[in-house]
Amino acid sequence: MENTHLIIELNDDINWRHSNLTSIKTMYARYNFTERDREILIFSHVPIIYSLWEGFVKKTFNLLSVYINSQNSSFNDLHINILTHAIDCKIQLSNARSTIDKKIQQVMTLKDFISSTIVLEQKIPTESNVNYRVTNKILEIFNYKKLDEEFKKPLDRLLKFRNAIAHGENSILVSSEDINQFCDLVRDLMNIILDHMKLYIDDKLYLERQVI
Repeated sequence: MENTHLIIELNDDINWRHSNLTSIKTMYARYNFTERDREILIFSHVPIIYSLWEGFVKKTFNLLSVYINSQNSSFNDLHINILTHAIDCKIQLSNARSTIDKKIQQVMTLKDFISSTIVLEQKIPTESNVNYRVTNKILEIFNYKKLDEEFKKPLDRLLKFRNAIAHGENSILVSSEDINQFCDLVRDLMNIILDHMKLYIDDKLYLERQVI
């Protein structure tokens, strides 16, 4: 996958998500809802906004994985963070309960893995909870520029609202202003990650010799 093709795909994906966010923000002004219908609609938009965010993160780093794979990098080429992620997907590095037979199989798998071109699996560890911590964890895996601290509170707030609604809590109050802020937040974060992608690809920050 050429880097220009990657950026085009990400642009197209972001444009689609931007369109959805714009529709969500303007829906209340375009239609004459009853007060009760308006409350339900506002409430239901929180998980939709979150799904647009999580979907973007998964899509972006799956596409990046495909791009990195297309570079046919060897074991010694890839940045240690990406290499660790690739190995972890193969043999589950944190699995301490494996029997000796399973460990031997893991080592054999690792030997084959090391001796061939590294292929990243499309397994992005979103934990179904892409808050500030998880987002920066994913960015760190790819040796990608992390989000600034200023996004911690608003992004964690989106997750707090989403999780409460997803678990059936009805005590949380959601306003149209909350929806507008969440939409703007997701739009800003997508744009930031896209902007960094251009630099990331140009400077080949997925390689071991490169450090952000």
